[in-house]
Amino acid sequence: MDQAANPIPGNEAHKKVSLAALAEMTGFPVELIQQELFMGEKNEEGVSLEELRAAMLNFIDATLIQDEK
Repeated sequence: MDQAANPIPGNEAHKKVSLAALAEMTGFPVELIQQELFMGEKNEEGVSLEELRAAMLNFIDATLIQDEK
């Protein structure tokens, strides 16, 4: 069974997904995800759901602040 598609219940926040897999799931290039969400940092071990949520919130906040100016 593929645990990326079927994670263990209760363990989702700590499971890591590679940026390549995230890019495939979202349709965005890896480079764009690295640049926009993780400020260009390379992350070979992947990101947890918790890290992804935090990066997305930071991106949304930064984007909204830029739009207000």
